Amino acid sequence: MTPPWRHRILALMAATTAATSIGLAAPAQAGPDGSPSPAARGVELPVGAIPWSQVSPGWSLATWSPVPGMHPGEQPAAGEPTYETATTTLYLVDPAGGRYAITTFPPPGDGPRPALVDWSGDGSRALFTLDGPGASASIIEVDLHTGAQTTTAVQADFTGGYARYSRPEGKAVLIANRGYPSQPGSLVRVDLAGNHQLTYQVPQNFGGFVSTPDGTQLVLGADSGLTMMGNNGIPGKALPVAGQKDCAPTRWWDTGTTVVARCNSSSSMSQLWLVPIDGATPTALTAPNNGQTGPDYGDLDAWRLPTGTFVQAAGACGVIFLAKLNANGTTTKVSVPDVHDDSVVVIGSHEGNLTLKARAGCGSGQTLLDYNPAAGTSTVLLGPTVNGGGVISVKTYPGQE
Repeated sequence: MTPPWRHRILALMAATTAATSIGLAAPAQAGPDGSPSPAARGVELPVGAIPWSQVSPGWSLATWSPVPGMHPGEQPAAGEPTYETATTTLYLVDPAGGRYAITTFPPPGDGPRPALVDWSGDGSRALFTLDGPGASASIIEVDLHTGAQTTTAVQADFTGGYARYSRPEGKAVLIANRGYPSQPGSLVRVDLAGNHQLTYQVPQNFGGFVSTPDGTQLVLGADSGLTMMGNNGIPGKALPVAGQKDCAPTRWWDTGTTVVARCNSSSSMSQLWLVPIDGATPTALTAPNNGQTGPDYGDLDAWRLPTGTFVQAAGACGVIFLAKLNANGTTTKVSVPDVHDDSVVVIGSHEGNLTLKARAGCGSGQTLLDYNPAAGTSTVLLGPTVNGGGVISVKTYPGQE
């Protein structure tokens, strides 16, 4: 049986931007290639000032709300924005913390707000999902060069599933719902107009998918490991993980040859594995975890940096924190400067650093920050303490995981 904490953590991660305006700064000066230089930390520029020739790994898309962070049960002060009344802003954020306001979404009222779920492989579009009643929902594409929004109705339930652009360029959308004993999983592909293209025959206890960088194949989570499938729906070879079940691929460990998978054993031990897609023998990355002895009650994902391997770990009561892998496969909690250690979510890595989302302090809103493990320093890029409010969702530059 899947431990209850795992369902809470997966829901939290799946559910895982202007306060009082400081005004738009003057356009940045031209860079060496003739395009504008990136904005400085804390400076906000309009979408037209984005130096597209310089957008690369280290840049992030982030949604942000002016609603300040509050303690549980605390009510906003008179005149402060609330979830129901606040707009949501989509920013492009450069590695130094300059930001570019791309578009805004209206206040959600009593309904959900659009959720940022992907950045197209061609770098030009962002994908949002919006839940509706029953299986009725919408996908929203945002043109990152203009901020224009296009909303398309789809037959999907994003409450228990998720959507991703097809790879490599994002010419279609894949919509997945993981399987559980009481509910079969599903995976369908629709075009950008919402028209059905293909229903994939997914394995029992379908554990989600990742696409190969060229988009020709999918790696699916299965009952006893992973399995390959062509983007055209033709089944490929099985990738068994000995002694493991309910496996879910999380990300690429390298450039398209080995996948990180999160699995459970028959004795309810969870563990991270490195699974080569050529059929070579998988390798255990973390030690088996029975979910009974903290502070690490389960390892969710991992990133290899020059300073070591860092792990997204699950703590008690829905806590998520950053840990570092020890030689024996266990982990040690990492303290990130200037943030609350029990709220650290890894978004991606670049040039030896980690892109994180975390709370700047007890009761404050979420921040987007860059963490340098070698130097032991962190830099807030968006949210408290740069522009207040709180960061909602973040996606790193395509291919940067």
